[in-house]
Amino acid sequence: MINRIKRIIICASALGLSTITAQYNVGLCIVATGKYIQFVPRLIESGRKYFCPNQKVTYFIFTDGTLPEADDVVCLPHKRLGWPYDTMMRCEVYNRHSDELSAMDYIFATDADMLFVDTVGDEILGERVATQHPGFINKRGTYETRPASTACIAGHEGQHYFAGGFHGGSATEFLKLVRTMLENIKIDLEHNIIALWHDESHLNRYFIDNQPTIILSPSYCYPESWHLPYRKRLLALDKNHADIGK
Repeated sequence: MINRIKRIIICASALGLSTITAQYNVGLCIVATGKYIQFVPRLIESGRKYFCPNQKVTYFIFTDGTLPEADDVVCLPHKRLGWPYDTMMRCEVYNRHSDELSAMDYIFATDADMLFVDTVGDEILGERVATQHPGFINKRGTYETRPASTACIAGHEGQHYFAGGFHGGSATEFLKLVRTMLENIKIDLEHNIIALWHDESHLNRYFIDNQPTIILSPSYCYPESWHLPYRKRLLALDKNHADIGK
């Protein structure tokens, strides 16, 4: 359940009272270390226009860089860990700041190199929210299949393959997800195992064990230069991976 009642609707027209609708607090988590910080100002600007426009949004930026101060931006220090840990250990930084994040009603996480280009609104507000990977639409994808990994998905499991670029849910469910993923990643590392697609592999394992309540189309993780039969809402920007990762 949402940790506080936010849709307060007083509907008593017979008494002549007006309707009052309170907003949800929605957090958007972005890990942006090294050169990835360059994408964040534009991402936040686009989010202010298109991301949950009916709600109160706070941008949580985990970075070793700097951003201009703003009332809706919370910058939290986070050191660059190097590949693949910068992405794989995002759940660790979210879990470490669970006190700050738990003040939200809903929490979402997105890659830093993304851009909102159309409304991503109240349709995403659910308990557990996953996004279909644009490369594996309505089919099984490249799951981790080694039995020694906690992210392993057997041949009889899995219907969708979900993208790590955008996911979320209620604060309670999101923080449960990151705790579980972190525990499993640590177990793998103790056995010198790194899952095939890092945190995304663990995310897919989690969503098999805890089915999403909302499955979003690839509109919400749309590769910038691709041509798919979906409306563009949240773009995954083209970039030079080798240069950005330096």
